[in-house]
Amino acid sequence: MALLCQHDVVLFIANMRSAGKKQHYVLVLMETLFQHLPLPYRVGLLYDIGCQTERSCVKWGFLDRYIERLTFGISVFHAFGHQWVCQIIYHPRKRMGFGLSDGEGCERFWHSISRLIAYLRVCGYHQHLYTLDRQVDHAQSKILENLGAWLLRRSRHAFAKRKAAEDVLRECGKVEADLRAEWKAQVKTQTKLLLRQSWNAGKDAVKELIQLRETRDGLKKRQRDYDTLIEAENTPADEYIEAKTELESVCLRLRELTAKIRDKQFALGVADRVRLEKLLNDPFLAARMNALALKQRLRDRLRSRKFELDRLERSFRKQVNDQKVDAHTASSVRSREPAIVKVACSYNTLCATMEQLIIKGKALRGAICPKQLELKGIFDLDVDDTIWEDIGLEEGMLAAPPPWLADEDMRAGIKALLERDRCVEEEVRLRHKCRSMRVWLSEEWCIVNWHLVQ
Repeated sequence: MALLCQHDVVLFIANMRSAGKKQHYVLVLMETLFQHLPLPYRVGLLYDIGCQTERSCVKWGFLDRYIERLTFGISVFHAFGHQWVCQIIYHPRKRMGFGLSDGEGCERFWHSISRLIAYLRVCGYHQHLYTLDRQVDHAQSKILENLGAWLLRRSRHAFAKRKAAEDVLRECGKVEADLRAEWKAQVKTQTKLLLRQSWNAGKDAVKELIQLRETRDGLKKRQRDYDTLIEAENTPADEYIEAKTELESVCLRLRELTAKIRDKQFALGVADRVRLEKLLNDPFLAARMNALALKQRLRDRLRSRKFELDRLERSFRKQVNDQKVDAHTASSVRSREPAIVKVACSYNTLCATMEQLIIKGKALRGAICPKQLELKGIFDLDVDDTIWEDIGLEEGMLAAPPPWLADEDMRAGIKALLERDRCVEEEVRLRHKCRSMRVWLSEEWCIVNWHLVQ
C-alpha cells in the first residue's frame, strides 16, 4: 500500500504481509506522514473507504493527535460504489478542501509498474524490494521533470471547468444564497436518521405525546402562577421583575410545545380531547407508524438512486475513464434495486393490514387507509407519484417535494455551484504551487551563478 501526494509522487510505501487492505496499514502511513510535517499543516486524505477510516479514528481514538488537522474523503472512482448518504459527505467534489483532486494517483502508479508483475513473481525478496525502490525513484524523477507541464495542464483544466460551471449558474437563474441554502437543506434531509419499524412504534408515539401533554399542563400552571403574581398589588419589586422575565420564557416554551403537540397529534390522527391511554396497544396505530417509517425509508432510497443516476443521464461524450466510472455507478445502482422493491412490498403489506383493521372496526374513527404503491414504474420518481402522498399516514398538510429535489434548475445550479467552489480551491492551490516553483527556481539560479563566479 502506498501514500502519494497530489502530484502522484510516492511518499511512503507499506509492505503488506497479510491478505486484504487492513486498516492498520493506512493508519501507519498517516502516522509516518504527520511525523514529517510541521504542526500547522492540514492534510486531506482520499482513500477507497475513507468514511470507515474516519469512523474508526473517532470511535477508537486512532490518530487522535492529528484528527483535528485531517480531512477524510473517498477517491472519485470508488465513491460511486458507496451509498448516496456517504457520497454526499465524503465525495471530493462535494467536500470542501479537495479542489479537483481525484484520489486515484495510487491506481495510476500501480498501472505504470504493472509490466513488472510477471518479473516480480519469480524474483527474490530483496531483489523485489530493490526493483520497486528503483522504479519509484524513476517515476518520481520523471514527475518532477514534468511538473511545469503538470501545473499548466491542471490550470487549464480548472479554468475550463470553472467557466462551464459559471455558465450553468447564469443559465439556471438562481441566487447563490438560495442555492447554498437548498444544498444545506438537502444534506440535512438526506443524512438524517431514518425511522425504523417496531412492534411498539404506536405505543412509543402515544407515550411521547402523553409526556408532552403533561409538560404542557405544567407550563400552563406556571404561566397562571406568574400572571397571578404580576397582577397582585402587594408583590415586591424584585419578585415582580423576576416573574415578568420568567413569564416571557414560559410563554415561548409553551408556544413551541403546543406546536410540537399539534404536529404529533396530526401524525397520530387524534384530536386534543382524545384519551391517549386507550391507544397504547392499538394495532392500527402500530401498523400506521410502521407504514410511515417504511414509506419515508423507501422515499429516501429512491431519492438517493435518482441522484446517483444523474451522472449517467447527463453523459454524452465520455473518455475511457469516465465510461468505466459510469459502468461502475450503474452496476452499484442496480445491485441496490432489489432491496428497494422489498421495502415497497413490505409497505404494501402494511397498507393491506390497515385496510383489514378499518373493515373490522378496529381502527380510529374516520381513519383512512393509505394507497398501495404501484411497483411498476416506482423508480421513475415523478412529482405526481403516490410515493409523495402521505394520506392516511399523516393528517397534516401535505408538503410538496423540496426545490432541491423537484426543481431541475435548482438541482443544476447546486451542482454547478459545488463544481465552481472546487475549481476556485484548485486555482488557489495551483497559484501557490506556481509561486513555490518560482522561488525554488530563483534559488537554484542564484546558486548556479555563485558557483560560476567562484
